[in-house]
Amino acid sequence: MNRPHLQRGFVLVTSLIFLIVLSLLGVMALRGTLFGERMAANDRDLAVAREFAELALRDAERDVLGLRFDGTTYCRLPNGNTNCGVVRPAGTRPTSALDAGNFWVAANPVIDDIGLDNGGLGGDASLQGLYTARSATACGMPVWSGANWQDNANPARSCAGTIAAAVPTVAYGTFTDAPFNGPNGTVPPRYIIEMFRADDLNITPTSNKLFFRITAVGFGRTQGLAGRTSVTLQSVFSPL
Repeated sequence: MNRPHLQRGFVLVTSLIFLIVLSLLGVMALRGTLFGERMAANDRDLAVAREFAELALRDAERDVLGLRFDGTTYCRLPNGNTNCGVVRPAGTRPTSALDAGNFWVAANPVIDDIGLDNGGLGGDASLQGLYTARSATACGMPVWSGANWQDNANPARSCAGTIAAAVPTVAYGTFTDAPFNGPNGTVPPRYIIEMFRADDLNITPTSNKLFFRITAVGFGRTQGLAGRTSVTLQSVFSPL
């Protein structure tokens, strides 16, 4: 007499386990692909922000020299290109590239009226953006750490020290008439300039040379709860 065999479902269970493993592998592969795409997008965004920050560094150097972006004329008065968007007042920038070495020296009596402890806060836009070494914050941090780079009108961040209301920054092309041709969704980079005498930097006090620390921030296209993707660059520049 034949006895019926019990159906234990071994093959079915094995198949289900195999399908689950394949599904998990598929999900992991998909997540890895999406993660890779996000990483690539972030890298591209950072590259864009860095490129814009570098543009702002060069723009700030031209601002110090009084040059228009194409180097052909000067965005200053008198005898400058008055078609520039914002013109630096007469006597606040060199009159020529050759004059820069004589203008940006500690002995020049107008220097104290050009570099301002508050960066021109509350004053005319044509005087904003150039700080002195005394503009450091109350807690010893540099003045650029108090700037709200994404919105120039917003109050300064905590510990802004001598600048309690806001830290004025300068948008790319403001004083050089340089056009900003960034891709859709991007905003112009911004910069500030800090002016130092030799004794501010513990250099031989007999030196008449002036140095400029330029801080520039470039922005990418990605914007989240914490703000836009940004890259901060600094350089030290001297026209002598």
